[in-house]
Amino acid sequence: MVRVAALMVALVACQGSGASSDPATVGSGSAPASQDAVVVAADAGVADKVDEPAPRKPSDEPEPVVDPGKLVADLGAIPAWQAAVDRYLYLERRKQRGIVYGTLGPAVMMPAPTPPPGIDAGVGAVALVASPYVWLVDDSEGHGALGIRVKLGPETANAGERVALAGAWDLDDARRWFWRATTLTKLPALDPAKELKDPRPVTPAHTIATGELPAGARTVSLARDNDAIYFQIVGPAPTTDGDGWAIADELGNPTAAMLNLPGERASYGRQDMRTLDERWSLRRGVTYWLRIGKVRRKAPDKPMSLNARTAPIRVL
Repeated sequence: MVRVAALMVALVACQGSGASSDPATVGSGSAPASQDAVVVAADAGVADKVDEPAPRKPSDEPEPVVDPGKLVADLGAIPAWQAAVDRYLYLERRKQRGIVYGTLGPAVMMPAPTPPPGIDAGVGAVALVASPYVWLVDDSEGHGALGIRVKLGPETANAGERVALAGAWDLDDARRWFWRATTLTKLPALDPAKELKDPRPVTPAHTIATGELPAGARTVSLARDNDAIYFQIVGPAPTTDGDGWAIADELGNPTAAMLNLPGERASYGRQDMRTLDERWSLRRGVTYWLRIGKVRRKAPDKPMSLNARTAPIRVL
């Protein structure tokens, strides 16, 4: 009995030693628990890779949409012509600063220097050359009729680009106002579908162009919202911006409406620093046409109130 018990103990010891020393001898049906864990972990990793979405390429990312109005508001910028109306608030000599925005236009042209004695430039001929300034056209009102002279700093942009310019008003040697820009920020372009189809001035210099009466234009007495109208001045020029021009179908008729031209409004605190070339000059007895906005009627026996959306054009 003692010998049998000793033999059984020796057999058990040998079996335990073989299982721990040579895992390769274990059959496929009796894999250790550690191997099961490895297989389960591997399966889980494969499942995770299958469920994980493929990384997006940079080209798949949608382009961020920039709100032009929000960008202008974040900058604290004002329309170009508003800076002219309220010039008193943005003077370089007082170290005041502001930010204006609009669309860059062509170079501001100026008369060439007087030719030397003995050189005949021609009777009545005035040669024009580009000045150091460019036009910043107000694209918030006036359909290209309003603009200011700007002198760009080290940062530049091309004509036709919308920009915001930090700076202030300064005077040159000829006592002409210009906006001295210190920094430039490019803005998103406007939607061309929202632009009026009427002709735009060549330069926003308050000069009166001439042209033919467009098809569908109405006399001012028959004006409707957003019409192209033609009229004549029947009263004196307004003494204060915002008072309006008295207009009628033709000279001698009663006043049909009081018309405000683009940019005509009172300055901040009535401290107006606009110059003569920054004001409209219309003559009595001359026929003009332009496009208006909403017609405002006060009473049947009172003149209408109209705001022009485009510059006046003298009818040929």
